[in-house]
Amino acid sequence: MKWKEIKQKYPKKFILLGSIDEERISQNSFRVLGGKVLMTTDDPKKVLKAYKVHQEKGENVLYSLPSTTEDFIVEEAPFLGILQ
Repeated sequence: MKWKEIKQKYPKKFILLGSIDEERISQNSFRVLGGKVLMTTDDPKKVLKAYKVHQEKGENVLYSLPSTTEDFIVEEAPFLGILQ
């Protein structure tokens, strides 16, 4: 399903997406074009818990906030370690 259709169908919801269709727009960012809706909820704790379960299985998933715009751009930040 296309992202624009997902946002119209599930406004003001937390959305967990799998099978993500993306378009690379720079070295560190991409635009989400669509994907498979795995879950929708009003509860941020539920979507975060489901996200972690899918991540532990090695699945490529993303979740969006209710305020995520129709132009869903993700920026990847490298993990540099833990400061002590």
